[in-house]
Amino acid sequence: MSWLARLKSEMAPDSLATKPTEPMRRDQGAGSVGFVGTPAAPLQKIEANETAANDTHTEGAVDPDRYSWPYGEAMNGPEIDTFTARLARFTDKGLSLDDAERLVDKLVIRDREEDDRRLCLECANLNGHGRWRCSNFGQAEVAPDGIARELVRTLQRCLAFRNVTNNSN
Repeated sequence: MSWLARLKSEMAPDSLATKPTEPMRRDQGAGSVGFVGTPAAPLQKIEANETAANDTHTEGAVDPDRYSWPYGEAMNGPEIDTFTARLARFTDKGLSLDDAERLVDKLVIRDREEDDRRLCLECANLNGHGRWRCSNFGQAEVAPDGIARELVRTLQRCLAFRNVTNNSN
């Protein structure tokens, strides 16, 4: 019988594992018994022009912020960038990492609710590291020799406020 005739008459292999393999002898190592079977269908060929689901650098890619704010509770890309910048600023100004994270989390909510109050920590007029003073204390109506820790961490409306990022009100 020729090979072609054999191939035509052969039945497809059974996809169910039917008999165990031979266990290893104890002198060869730990013994184990496994079952051998073949997959139910051949592997599917993947076309080369398909893009990965997480590939954001190709045309027609899926928006990475599609489940983020305002469509979900997670922070979107710009919010994460702002969060990181604020966290760095607040820790540079003398807050502990835990305190800074708590405040920055509150500011994410504040921004989403479009609240116009600000922290002194966000202001370009704030000077110092842990012992703070306002360089525009007259307009801000605070003491010239220092600002209390509680005031620096309190959301408020201040006439002297200048945003650190763009130096505008």
